[in-house]
Amino acid sequence: MIVVILGAAAIVYALMLPKRQVDKSSSDKEKMVQEVEATLEQYMYDIERENEELVELIGQMKQETASRQLAQQEQLTEMRQRLLQLEQQNLQYEGRLSSVELGSQQAASVLLAQFQEGAAAQQPRVEQEVLMQAEADSVAQTLEPSIRERYPDLFELHAQGKSVDGIAKLIGMQRGEVQLILQLSKQEGSL
Repeated sequence: MIVVILGAAAIVYALMLPKRQVDKSSSDKEKMVQEVEATLEQYMYDIERENEELVELIGQMKQETASRQLAQQEQLTEMRQRLLQLEQQNLQYEGRLSSVELGSQQAASVLLAQFQEGAAAQQPRVEQEVLMQAEADSVAQTLEPSIRERYPDLFELHAQGKSVDGIAKLIGMQRGEVQLILQLSKQEGSL
């Protein structure tokens, strides 16, 4: 009987022993699942925080880009206005130059007519004035270098067949200035 009781106790103990181990392994599994969940939650929180920082950074970059574009647009508008002003000034200078040329041509024709009318009576006096005027013109020309001498690089590039824009870019002048110099040299007869 004692042997039977001891056997029954051993069987009950044996049945309870795996149950305890199963309880321990299930509690270990629950702890592990909780730790994994906590780690995943922390990871998700970190990802969300980084995403928010990225969104803020992108917003700042958009604002900076917009402000740069606005500044560039303003600068472009200002440069266009300056270009228009320079072109208007160029037209004014060209108008003045043509009026001066017209006036000098008219004065020369008037002097020629006066010379021809009074040539018989005042021939020595007129000849003297014409000679003095010619001497003054030659002295003025020798004192003031020709336009070709003042801008040798420009005329060299022009002789090579460069465009007005190309010459202006290479020399560092405005396009209108280059055109004006070329026109003046044509009128001077040096081109």
